[in-house]
Amino acid sequence: MSDNLLTQRRFLPYFCTQFLGAFNDNIYKSALIIMVTYRLVSENQGVLVNVAAILFILPFFLFGSLAGQLADKYEKAWLIQNIKLAEIGIMILGCIAIFLASVPLMLLILFLMGTQSAFFGPIKYSILPQHIERTRLLQANGFVEAATFIAILFGTVLGGLLAGDASNDLWLMLTILFVAALGYLVSFQIPSAKVAASNLKISYKFWSGTRDILKITYRDRMVFLSVLAISWFWFLGSIILSQFPAFAQNVLQGDDQVATLLLATFSVGIGIGSLLCSWLSSGRVEIGLMPIGAVGMAVFTWMLGETALPPADQLRTLAELAVTPGIVAVIINMIMIAISAGLFLVPLYAFMQIRTDEADRSRVIAANNIINAIFMITAGIMAAGMLLLGYDVLNIFKVTAVLTAIVTVYIMWMVPEFVLRFVAWLLIHSIYRVEKVDLHNVPEEGGALIVCNHVSFIDPMILHALLPRPARYVMYEPFYRMPVMNWLFRGMKSIPINTKKADEVVFTNAFNEIAECLEKGRLVVLFPEGGITRDGEIAKFQPGIDQILKRTPVPVVPIALRGVWGTWFSRHKGSAMKGLPTSWMRRISVISGESVPPEEANRLSMHEKVIALRGEQQ
Repeated sequence: MSDNLLTQRRFLPYFCTQFLGAFNDNIYKSALIIMVTYRLVSENQGVLVNVAAILFILPFFLFGSLAGQLADKYEKAWLIQNIKLAEIGIMILGCIAIFLASVPLMLLILFLMGTQSAFFGPIKYSILPQHIERTRLLQANGFVEAATFIAILFGTVLGGLLAGDASNDLWLMLTILFVAALGYLVSFQIPSAKVAASNLKISYKFWSGTRDILKITYRDRMVFLSVLAISWFWFLGSIILSQFPAFAQNVLQGDDQVATLLLATFSVGIGIGSLLCSWLSSGRVEIGLMPIGAVGMAVFTWMLGETALPPADQLRTLAELAVTPGIVAVIINMIMIAISAGLFLVPLYAFMQIRTDEADRSRVIAANNIINAIFMITAGIMAAGMLLLGYDVLNIFKVTAVLTAIVTVYIMWMVPEFVLRFVAWLLIHSIYRVEKVDLHNVPEEGGALIVCNHVSFIDPMILHALLPRPARYVMYEPFYRMPVMNWLFRGMKSIPINTKKADEVVFTNAFNEIAECLEKGRLVVLFPEGGITRDGEIAKFQPGIDQILKRTPVPVVPIALRGVWGTWFSRHKGSAMKGLPTSWMRRISVISGESVPPEEANRLSMHEKVIALRGEQQ
């Protein structure tokens, strides 16, 4: 069987179904926007476009709770088939609206399309982890996000071309019907997925149902903050996308094809960012890429707000715009916003998927969609309000950039792990050439204890940068309290420990916290030598391993660091970090052994395994 996800039945039909759905949504939305802007409405087009955006998003807020509950209670492939059947009916009504050239009816159809998408949304992301293993999940999400925005691009281009001339309305109607029917047929090839919560009692009450799924999401602070970060992407994205027609017409002074070019640029950039994210992370869920994306979105959105092109006597064509001074900077800014957005969004979706329990996953994603909807509706209201108050599109972009910078600082402050993963990755790859050996032995889920030799002061950073899952690190308390470094270790949520004789409270709290983490299915990293080596050799392991496993039996993964002895952060000169740094770009290896069942693991056996993994080289 091919290793390419795009050739496998567990992914391809789902991928095509969601692509066709997004494609059809955007054919219709684009057609509506072009008709309103250039054919059917003579004034306040910008306000009406923002109203349309709100109407499409509103169902995610109104029906998100019910959608999440249904996705957890019933078989997901069957639900997708019924949702795609409903899409055919909605498109039939959409054809009637186009035939009558009725803007109010078109807006109603847009609301119904949003409703259909609201019910599909929780399934779209919760079914992926049921068919795709964790090591391929980021890649799968990258494909989905790239395909979604390419579908937006193709749908918008096709919708704009067909809606620009009333003589094409018949082709427009036939197209949306054909795509809906094709999506329905393809959906029957999606493999069945295990029902997550068959005993779940459905609540049809809007407020109580919404409150309950928001509570589920809030239980895990990291997941909740990830949801807020995803929602901010959609706040920014909805503002930028909804302002394209006005930006093209009023700022760039271009025709309707220029608006399509902007969307094409943005969609291609999202695709590049999504695939780049998968490549940079080597297939693992790398939330450390998120800060890069956040900063990029803020900086380049501000720069887009600084756009200034020479005035024109009439609307420019694409050919005329291509030779206009300043247009290259506009295109670069658009592409960089989109690439940054891809780096920002894909890891957050994958993190949310793997961090939530399977029984709750659809409801958490539904809660995400509800909060996304609130943010997007707020974005639409803000943009429409600013336009009515006389502010232009460039002002909207600048305000959005400033707000994005503020939100980025807030998220980084509240979840330093996002920043630290990036800092650790950047630091380790800047000073070492890293070889990773068999790190797939680290369990994809569930609690596990990692034991590793302790060679230098940045061993936790090395593992933090390279382990496929976030972990908690047990550290000798005096090192944990070191000035400057303490902020770093606290951000990594390290667990300080000391001997029972030196500080019984710290000793007891450490073992309690270790047990709690393991019981919650987290990784805990232990350096069982009890200190950093002074001679490069692996000292005997302390009895803490046995105490931990006796209280919380979990698999143990031995990991060895090779080549770190002799670096500036080790004690090969007697004291670490003495003199000027040397040995830059030295090759080091991080080698993992196979997971050992708790009944077979103890300090003596794990000591032997770590020695064997490291070999003769220190």
